[in-house]
Amino acid sequence: MKLFSFVITVMMLSANILVAQERIAVLPFRNMDGLLSLTPLCSQLADTVAVELAKTDPQEKFIHVVPSDSVNEVLASLNLDPQNPQYDSDLWKAVAMLNIRRVVSGGFNLQGDKLLVNVYIYEVTTKLPDPVNQAKNLFKPKDQIMEIIPKIIKKISPAFVR
Repeated sequence: MKLFSFVITVMMLSANILVAQERIAVLPFRNMDGLLSLTPLCSQLADTVAVELAKTDPQEKFIHVVPSDSVNEVLASLNLDPQNPQYDSDLWKAVAMLNIRRVVSGGFNLQGDKLLVNVYIYEVTTKLPDPVNQAKNLFKPKDQIMEIIPKIIKKISPAFVR
């Protein structure tokens, strides 16, 4: 009976390794225009994407989305400034500190009276974007920009939830 129990335990551990939970962070979106009036959207978009992405796996069987305050704390500890030319290279230092496998990063800029939003998933080890699961060229008026979140989640969540 002990041998049977041992075999079952080993099988369960093996199954858990195959479907291990993945840690993901959503970084504040980049304000590509640098317009100060749009800066609050950087955190608002990231925070909302993080919350909605976590809802795709509420029991965290496959993913754990690192809370936005933890992400912001690490970014602040490195004094990262998106306007600094070294931001992109320094950002990977913050990502390494978060101990995650993939990162969601987005940006937006003003195109006439609408915002153009692009969101990418990067594999931390390669620093390359996922070629399939991206949310690109999404347009929405500034005052309706949060309505774009469901489209973002629909396009990127297949990369995380099996």
